[in-house]
Amino acid sequence: MAEELKTQQQFDAFADAVATALGTHCRTTPLPGYARGLARLIIDDEDRALRLCQPDAHRPQRLQVFAGLPNEEQIAAPSIQVSTISAAHVAREITRRLYPLHAQAMERAARLTTYQQPRHAPAAPSPQP
Repeated sequence: MAEELKTQQQFDAFADAVATALGTHCRTTPLPGYARGLARLIIDDEDRALRLCQPDAHRPQRLQVFAGLPNEEQIAAPSIQVSTISAAHVAREITRRLYPLHAQAMERAARLTTYQQPRHAPAAPSPQP
């Protein structure tokens, strides 16, 4: 049966357990500015940012996990929905379903950044003495 996370303290403890299940170097921090419900930021051992959110207090057993991207205003951040069956289950679903989408989105973001960088005109040759 899925856990019902009803308080920020319960949610924080669950997010810490998910981070531990993802890897030994993962950590969690508060996610300021999220006003729809409970949330926590997970930074994994490869410096990928994940926003773990519970957007609906009426469905406390359902989470939304968003991949963090450097330029989310230009590329939509992929996300998955997952049940709070256990922290290990959430970590497995992140690894299995979200990380591949995150990698694809990061590649698109890198290509977009490269494409948008200003092209420099070739330097004029210097006069010969």
